[in-house]
This record gives sequence, structure tokens and C-alpha cells, in this order.
Amino acid sequence: MLMDNEIVVFVLGQAFGVLALISTVVSMQLKKKRPLMIMQTVSEAFIVAQYWVKSAFTGSFMAIVSFVRDIIFTKFDKKRAPLWVLLAIYAIMTVLTVVSWAGPLSILPYAGSLIYAWSLWYGDVKWIRLGNGIGNTPYLIYTILTGNYALFAMTLFEVLSAFIGFFRIDVFGKKKSGKKGKKSTKKK
Repeated sequence: MLMDNEIVVFVLGQAFGVLALISTVVSMQLKKKRPLMIMQTVSEAFIVAQYWVKSAFTGSFMAIVSFVRDIIFTKFDKKRAPLWVLLAIYAIMTVLTVVSWAGPLSILPYAGSLIYAWSLWYGDVKWIRLGNGIGNTPYLIYTILTGNYALFAMTLFEVLSAFIGFFRIDVFGKKKSGKKGKKSTKKK
């Protein structure tokens, strides 16, 4: 019976990881902040579930804070949240990391969450994509070391998608005139 339970935990954990992967890759290809943030919130819910099922509690706590953070920052669609909101999120992340401390491994999700939280707080979609790519890099190591293989794949795709979106939209997608998609109205 124990073997059946382990299989269920493994399959359930990986299924949550696949759902997180789909929603996260889609989010990094969106051009507007609000839809991007909504898809990130959906992804965080699946990440919470996967880490919790796999008993990776620091990662789960960071994902819970990230889920709430995403909801809060989505409400500040047109402007930046006050600095105290970011500092409160940092404080909560710090407390939860200490409470769930599992050795140096716990630093990885903590550091990645701090970086990405800053980019979300800053609010510019370009910085959100870049912060996602950089901030999720420590999670690549954490997911492997905690046995969250689907989440590793999701995080790898997320990092790649974030950097692809950054270069596709933010670096190479800009026209020299600074105006995207505007056609000249001058008659020849």
C-alpha cells in the first residue's frame, strides 16, 4: 500500500508541475502586465501544490508568498506598488525561510523569490521577464535536489521563455522609430 501512495504522490506532484509549466510559459510570452500577472498567479497555485505534495516546504512557502504577491501586484497594473509592500513581502519571505529552514538548500528559493519580487514590484514588463529568468535560475537547482522533476522542466522552460520573450519583445521587437506597428499616414 505504501508503494501505491508514493506513486500517487509522484504522479500528482508531476501533474501539478506540468500545469504550472503550461501557464508559466504562456505568461512569459504576453505583452501586457495584467494578463502576464494573472497567468503567473495561476502558475504559482500549481507550484504551491507541487512543492507541498513533495514536502519541499521552503519552496512551498515561497510559492504561497509569490501567489499572494502576484495578486497584490496585479492590482497595481498601471502604477508601482508602494515600497512598503515590497519590504513586507521580503520580510514575510525571510520569516518563512527561517521557519522552514532545511539547511543551505533553503537559500535557493529564497534568493530567487527576492529577485523576482523586485522585478514585479518595479512593474515594467521588460524587467518582469528579465527578473523571472534570473530569479528562477536558483530554482533549477532546488527543483532537482528536491525531486520535483516536472517543476525542473517547468522552471527550465520558464527561464528560457522569459529570456526568449525578453529578447523577442524587448530587445529585437523594438522598431528604430520607437513606435511599434504604426504605419505612415503620409500620401505619396
